[in-house]
Amino acid sequence: MPDMSKPSRWGLPIVLAIFAALPAMAQTPLAIHIHSEQAMFQVLISPGMAGTDDVVLQLMSGDGNALPVKEASLFLSLPAQGIEPLERKASLGADGYWHLNAVPIPQAGRWHLRIDAVTDFRKITLEDDFDVPAR
Repeated sequence: MPDMSKPSRWGLPIVLAIFAALPAMAQTPLAIHIHSEQAMFQVLISPGMAGTDDVVLQLMSGDGNALPVKEASLFLSLPAQGIEPLERKASLGADGYWHLNAVPIPQAGRWHLRIDAVTDFRKITLEDDFDVPAR
């Protein structure tokens, strides 16, 4: 479980920067912040509803600096409905964020999110649960 006892000084600036990187949209994306001592991941899911969504990942070290990542993967599952983890590889964009397009989130519910980030020396895994509303 992420440590949410200390507010992040990077939270709002990060969210604003990622919003600026997204195309104009009618819905506000879901914003998920996952933080541990070793890493901090900001995740935006757009439009943030059941269906097909785009995902933007900002991957940082625990102190908020850019994390030099060689590869990033997203895993989504809906355990309550028996939906096993779906793995998708992210692509590094020119904006410095990791992007995934057309990610299927077939139904509303409490989804489980896992992100694996591979650096030159280790694999960092952070995970959390989030709620997806119906369209």
